[in-house]
Amino acid sequence: MCFPFSSVQRPCIVGRSALTTLLFVLSFLVLGGLVHAQPVGQSEVQTIDPEERIATNNAYLLRRIAEREALLDEARSELAYFHQRKQILEKGLERIEQRAQVKVLGREFVQAALEELRHLPKPAHYKLTRQARDRALATTSDEILRYERELDDLSDREESPARYYPAQRSSSRVAERTKIDSSTRATMTEQRRLLAQLIEIDGALLKTLLESKKTERELMQVSEAAHTLLSKMLFWVPAQFSAQTFVELRSAGAWTVSWENWRGALTNLLVEVSAELVWPVFLGFCVLLLLVTRSRLKRILAALAPSSGRYRPYRIGHTVAALLITLALALPGPVVFWAISLLLGMADESQIFSHALAAALAAAAKLLLATSVFARLIDQNGVAVAHFGWDEPSLNFSARALRRFSVVFVLLIFLASLNGLDYAPYANRESLGFLAFILAMLALAGFFAYLFKTSSPPVRRLIIYQPHSWMLRFHKLWYFVLIAVPLSVAGLALAGYYAAAGYFFSRVLYSAFFVIGAITLYGLIALWVQTEHARLERLQREEKAKSEGEVEAEAEAEEDGEVAIVVPHLDVATIGEQTRSLLDFFITLFLLGGLWSVWKGALPVLSVIGDYSLWTSRTIADGKEVVFSLSVGHVFLALLVASITTVAVRNVGALLDIVLLKRLEMRADATYAIKVVTRYALTAIGVAAASRVLDIGWNNLQWLVAALSVGLGFGLQEIFANFVSGLIVLAERPIRIGDVVTVGDVTGTVARIRARATAVIDFDNKEVIIPNKAFITDRVINWTLSTGTTRLLIKVGVAYGCDTALVQKLLLEVVQANDDVLEQPSPSVYFIDFGDSSLNFEIRAFVDAFDKRLRVQHEINTAIDGVLREHGIEIPFPQRDLHIRSAEGLAGLPVSPTAKTETLASQTAANSAQASV
Repeated sequence: MCFPFSSVQRPCIVGRSALTTLLFVLSFLVLGGLVHAQPVGQSEVQTIDPEERIATNNAYLLRRIAEREALLDEARSELAYFHQRKQILEKGLERIEQRAQVKVLGREFVQAALEELRHLPKPAHYKLTRQARDRALATTSDEILRYERELDDLSDREESPARYYPAQRSSSRVAERTKIDSSTRATMTEQRRLLAQLIEIDGALLKTLLESKKTERELMQVSEAAHTLLSKMLFWVPAQFSAQTFVELRSAGAWTVSWENWRGALTNLLVEVSAELVWPVFLGFCVLLLLVTRSRLKRILAALAPSSGRYRPYRIGHTVAALLITLALALPGPVVFWAISLLLGMADESQIFSHALAAALAAAAKLLLATSVFARLIDQNGVAVAHFGWDEPSLNFSARALRRFSVVFVLLIFLASLNGLDYAPYANRESLGFLAFILAMLALAGFFAYLFKTSSPPVRRLIIYQPHSWMLRFHKLWYFVLIAVPLSVAGLALAGYYAAAGYFFSRVLYSAFFVIGAITLYGLIALWVQTEHARLERLQREEKAKSEGEVEAEAEAEEDGEVAIVVPHLDVATIGEQTRSLLDFFITLFLLGGLWSVWKGALPVLSVIGDYSLWTSRTIADGKEVVFSLSVGHVFLALLVASITTVAVRNVGALLDIVLLKRLEMRADATYAIKVVTRYALTAIGVAAASRVLDIGWNNLQWLVAALSVGLGFGLQEIFANFVSGLIVLAERPIRIGDVVTVGDVTGTVARIRARATAVIDFDNKEVIIPNKAFITDRVINWTLSTGTTRLLIKVGVAYGCDTALVQKLLLEVVQANDDVLEQPSPSVYFIDFGDSSLNFEIRAFVDAFDKRLRVQHEINTAIDGVLREHGIEIPFPQRDLHIRSAEGLAGLPVSPTAKTETLASQTAANSAQASV
């Protein structure tokens, strides 16, 4: 693999020529077959002359030494190249940095920076070379180990070479054996020297390869730093708009439509297609297949809609299939563009137009794929309408407008990319590329203005069906933002920051499409949850119908078309609070991760803005003055930490419920306490992280803590006491969610335990907010803390003269007859005392839930009244004696019939009392 820079001699470790490859393979074959061969058998030893065999090995070692010396020379040349390239790059950067000290820079500087940026070495340039070097490192290391073992083995054999050939030693005379031993020993000594030389060469090669690897890594680091520096310069060094832009427009247009350029690109394309024949043909076959089956795919897409009734019951797999078909329908054009771009990118570096066309086609392919997929998603047969149930008229209007607009927009972006990216001439970049980009931004702003104006169908439908939605309330704001973003990008380009404008627009566009993808994923998961709920309900209905013997009737009705098809309609409000919170949490993380992947490449160039200092603070640490500068980047990072913390705190409860707590089968009060403490912990971690980013440490908070201490001693002590009491309540759990408690004159069910107060819902369904301190310092009755069993105490009085044993028996039978009264503890009836007007009995019975008290007491009282009436037992009312000493003042007053009756009753009662006395 040779290096991609034509200006410098480019050495290669492993050449690509057939001769070098053949020699490399033959060397290993010979080495494995001769030097490292296993000991031959007895029959072979008798036919091979030992001295001739050693001589053959020595000849191979001589050839191997020559080959390794050639590889060593190439490795040294590669190392020298890396050093030279590194020095050239460092000198070029130093020169550009010196020129950058001048505040006003001209076109020549920008053009030089662009050229330097274009020719920066990239890791992809050395991928094959790096792989070949790694293989050479492994091979060289293994060979050194093998040669060292061979050398040790030769040392043993050199002491008595004849023993290595027992057949010859036994068949030769003593003089011949001596001659053979002497000659073989000399040959083996030569082999030992050759092996030592080969080990030395391989050791030098190994060292050179390691140093070359290290130098390449340093070169990549310098290249990365240079790329960051040059990108900053090109982003924030303005190229002022001038009349020369229109002067160069003619030459740029001629370069763009030049027949020579296009013929050269076509020639390069045909050459690369013939060289890479397999995958272009396969890709072309796939595109042709998609075009041929296009009508069939559209029919399948329409049939997959729930309203078509073709697939019953509806499953989420139908929506997934619809999404895949939508992608397949949008693929042919972008795939063709991408394939041509890939093939043209393989051309020689000198073919500038081919590489510029490749970059432009790649940009157009990505944009065309995104717009085509989105337009088909919101089409009348698309997933958004047919499966998610979104508004069809407004989406159809948007899809038609998007298709018309994408033709013009993709063409303008293609033209801007062809003349504005790295391989285009600088004059094209500042003329035709610049103007095409400005027109694209103006067209995008006009498209947003047309699509979302007040009289457009989407906004009119929003006014009719969702007049109180937040989208309508903030319509002016987001409408202004949508138009202002492309206009701001165009203004940035007109100000001379063309590179920054193009880069920011591409990031914004990728972010927008990523948000659309996140919304689609959200709708897909929410629809899956709804279909699963519907499936479970259908199974329950089938089980119920099966138990009632109605399955056959339902099947017949379904075959006759009498059963209505339930069309799923995406309604996020119906999927449950916990599921919705968990879905929000994961989609938010997915969205943040995607936006980070889109914008992380912009961090180096945005550091100019992020490093802008808002204010500077000085502190003393360890006796030294430390200066901290709060920058825009610090504020942005703190806001990001705060946003992530807010999302985590709001949704961690559902996450814990679904993922962990339900699997552990914990009680509700314990899970609630865990969730609340987890929220507090996440809040504390988020505040600490944001404070650290803003350099707010203990030294900065000492005055605040001192002020809070004074405030706690005066006005804030109640708030702090309630907060601490809330933590104690969560830890000790004297009250829990769902407990029935009595605090003072309030009795109700605990609904929420917050940091400062607890909400109790009384029996009038009113929420009473009670400070947490009351649950710690005041007297609290928890009716359901350890058990839900509670006792009823019912008092009954009967008239004097009744049979007390009969009354006790009747009352006990009434209590025991009630199904909600517990057998253990058993109910009891006691005759407790003699009252003024009655014999008093007391009923003690137990129920297993607090909410049964009133109902059971009502049932028992009703039953007691009935059974006492049935047996003629009187429940007396209080009796009093009334003595009238004088009635003179009442003589002249009229007496009503009621008064006469009451007076007569009083007199009768008095006479009875006197008679009894």
